[in-house]
Amino acid sequence: MAINLVSLVSQFLTPQLVGSLARAVGVNEAVAQKLAAAAIPTILAALATTAAAPGGAQKLADAVSNSDPDLLSKLTSAISGGNVGALSEGANLLSGLLGGSGLSSMVGALSQHAGAPQGAAQTVVGAVAQAAVGTIGQQDPSNWSDASSIAAMLSSQKSAISAALPPEVSKALGATGLLAGLGSLGAAAAQTASSTVSSTANAASAAASAASSRAQAASSSSGFPMWAIILLVIIVLAAIWWFMTQNKQPEPAKTGMLQGPVETMLLPARGSWT
Repeated sequence: MAINLVSLVSQFLTPQLVGSLARAVGVNEAVAQKLAAAAIPTILAALATTAAAPGGAQKLADAVSNSDPDLLSKLTSAISGGNVGALSEGANLLSGLLGGSGLSSMVGALSQHAGAPQGAAQTVVGAVAQAAVGTIGQQDPSNWSDASSIAAMLSSQKSAISAALPPEVSKALGATGLLAGLGSLGAAAAQTASSTVSSTANAASAAASAASSRAQAASSSSGFPMWAIILLVIIVLAAIWWFMTQNKQPEPAKTGMLQGPVETMLLPARGSWT
C-alpha cells in the first residue's frame, strides 16, 4: 500500500488533540485547527526540500533514526498536559534541518495564514514537526533508514503535499526556497495563488471602470451637467420660499374675550387655600 504522509500525520493530530494543543498555547481552537492543517503539508514540503539538497537526506535519516521510538505517545502526553517546553523541541529540530531563517519564514507564513501569534504558531509548528518525524519513524525502515530511501519516499509524496498546501502559504513561501523540493508542483501552487489574487484585482478594476462609464453616459444623455441641474433646483426653491414669506400676513392677536375666563379657570378660590 502506498504511503500518504499528509493523511497519516493528519490522522494522528485528531481534532481532540489539536483542541488540547490550542489550550496549551492559548489560541482559539479554530485557529489551532487551521494552523495545524496548514503546517502538516508545509513541514513535509520543507523536509522534501531538505532531502533533495546535498547531504540533507542523510541529516533527515539520522534525525528519524535518533528520534524516540515512543515519540508519538510522548507527544500526545505533552500536548494533553500542556507541556509547551516539550512541544518546542520540534521547532529546534526543524531549525537544525532548515536553518534559523527557514524556520522563521515558515512560522511567519503560517502565523499570518491562521491569524495566530508567532509564539503560539512556533509551538504548534514544533508539535507538528515531531508528529511528522514520529509518523515517518513508524513506517518500514526501508523507507527512511538511509539517505536514498528517505529521499525517494519524500519525493513520492510531492503530489499529495502540493494538493494539501494552502495557496496563501505557497505564495508566501515561494521565494524562500522551502518548497523547492516539490519542484514544478510547488511553483504551480504558488502561481495559482498569485493568479487568484491578480484575477480578483482585475475584476475590481473592471467594475470600477464600468461604473465610471455608466456615470459618463448618464451625464451625456441628459445634455446638462449635474452641477447645473442642482443649481437650478436651488434657485427654484429659493424663489418659492421668498414668494410665500412675502405674502404671509401676521394674524391679529386675540385678546380680551378669553382673558377673563382663563384667569377664573386657572386661579383657585382664596377660601380653598386655608
